[in-house]
Amino acid sequence: MCFKKILFSVFCVCFAASLQGQELVWADLEQDAKKHLINLINIDTSQPEGNEINAVRYVYKVLNRHKIDWEIYRPEKSRASISAVIKGSDKTLKPLMLLAHLDTVAPSGTWKYPPIKATEENGRIYGLGSSDAKNFAAIYLAFFTWIKRNNITPKRDIILLLTADEESGSSKGLSWVMNSPRWKKLKPGYAINEGGSVIIEEGSVPLIFVEGATKMYMDIKITAAGTAGHSSMGASGNNAVYNLSQALSKIEQLRMPYVLTPVTRSFFEQISHIQNEDGKTTIELLLGGSKSESDMAAEIISGDNFFKTQLQDTITPTIISAGNEVTSTSSEATAILNCRLLPSTEPDEFVSRITKLFEGDENISIEVLEKPKMPAPPFPDGGDDLFSSIVLSGQEVFEGSITLLGMTPASSDSEFLRREGIIAYGIGAPADVREIDGHSHSADEHVELSDFFKHLKFSSNIIYSFAVGGYLSDREIKESAEETN
Repeated sequence: MCFKKILFSVFCVCFAASLQGQELVWADLEQDAKKHLINLINIDTSQPEGNEINAVRYVYKVLNRHKIDWEIYRPEKSRASISAVIKGSDKTLKPLMLLAHLDTVAPSGTWKYPPIKATEENGRIYGLGSSDAKNFAAIYLAFFTWIKRNNITPKRDIILLLTADEESGSSKGLSWVMNSPRWKKLKPGYAINEGGSVIIEEGSVPLIFVEGATKMYMDIKITAAGTAGHSSMGASGNNAVYNLSQALSKIEQLRMPYVLTPVTRSFFEQISHIQNEDGKTTIELLLGGSKSESDMAAEIISGDNFFKTQLQDTITPTIISAGNEVTSTSSEATAILNCRLLPSTEPDEFVSRITKLFEGDENISIEVLEKPKMPAPPFPDGGDDLFSSIVLSGQEVFEGSITLLGMTPASSDSEFLRREGIIAYGIGAPADVREIDGHSHSADEHVELSDFFKHLKFSSNIIYSFAVGGYLSDREIKESAEETN
């Protein structure tokens, strides 16, 4: 049986180059967005230092040239976020926030191209943040200033918020901003952020995936004790590294139950009608069969890694450490388990499943490092005007496209907004699902320029239709690009 795969190495959305009605002159807007992307990549904002203040300085200089007021949020000297607002005409309409983060992960792996210097080659731009998430920041900054430059008054306020520290939990970024007294001046009703994707495969219906929820983030530390000594004496029967290895093997074999949450049930209902007959039958059993039939169907469906993340909690060892001397055995070895929980999972029960594996084993201990806040934020039903703008923008350019609302296995800042009752959706730019290398958090991270420009058009049309009214096909973009300083 063959399921149409929904893969999310980079969470993004594609928008077609042609729009109904008057042809748009996009070249100048594309030039601005590309320039911002290159300039932002050239500013080192990698974790753990971040130093987002340098990127914030670039942003406020751009805003100054357009006479747009801004505010900086600075929990530390080098860590900063920035906001700006274009006021709308109707104060009864809730504001729309354009959210993106300025920080990146630290470069890892072997890079052919310099990670902190944008390199344009073969129709691509290489560099840290090119696909996560300086591409979003560049696009939002370009269109935000285009609105101001064209003297457009939107119906509702449009808020630009570019934040620090998303890659490290947001305690110095969005979380800090939302806990500051100034958040009350900003508080949006709606937001668009990273997190979505579009899959366009030859002979298939275009699938536009919109993130409406994320799995819950949890870190657990497992420690294995052992006997310290000189390595020349062998493992002595109680080696911490071996004990840890055996413990991780037990965790690998732990089978988490299959669970259908309201979010995942909705997702599989949405995709059922685009499957072949075998796929439809399997999803029918998953959703409506007996417990044994549903579990059997889930086992089959879980052959696709993304689908598996929709049905189970996951545990992934990410960091392992032990001694630091080659001639000595350590008294302990540790591993960090990065866990992603379904919204219905009780964290304490999840931890209990792990600890029960080691009952009576005095060499193994479990410690929770980061625990998700409960309950999980509410899942939007897609009945709001912002989601309608996303759907209609997709239909405007993708003939026969289907928009899917669902949950991503990764986490994003949108969770903080949803906990405040803000309707937040994840969108993005297209990614080649056949390409293994160069995605976010990997060596030679890059974005295809053609996809970046489609992302620009998709985002711009969503913002314009929701906050201003109508579609960009109704007017011509003919304003000159801003001068480069």
